[in-house]
Order: sequence, then structure tokens, then C-alpha cells
Amino acid sequence: MSNYKSEIEKTPQLILFVGDYIQLHDNFFASASDWLKVVGIEPYDICVLSDGSRVCASFEYVKSVLSESQYNEVAQC
Repeated sequence: MSNYKSEIEKTPQLILFVGDYIQLHDNFFASASDWLKVVGIEPYDICVLSDGSRVCASFEYVKSVLSESQYNEVAQC
């Protein structure tokens, strides 16, 4: 049995959906703690966010993710 793993297997995958909320590692337009809603998905895994910015759906840029229902629970606290 080989210990070889492809690059895809080594890299954690991030799957985002329209309606999810994300926090960015470096949010140039607002506070890093702000939650931004994913309002669209473009080719090559580019997410359009509620503030109009675009970011690659990657752990390199995305710090945290909540589904819409998880976000609503957190927002009520």
C-alpha cells in the first residue's frame, strides 16, 4: 500500500453555498469579525459576497463558515 496522496487529498476542501455566511482572514472592507453572506457563485469557485466583494472559496481566504440556519441561531444570542 502506498503512502502517496494526491494534492486534492492533502488539501482540505471547502464547499460553500449561496446563503452561507463567512468570515475572512483579511477583510479589507470591514472588520475581520464581520460575517458576510454568500450571494452568488461564479466560475472557478469565486464567491460573490453581500458587500460586493469577491473571494475564492478556499481556506486560504475564508476563516469561518456558517450555514444560514447556524448564522440565524448565533445572531439571536
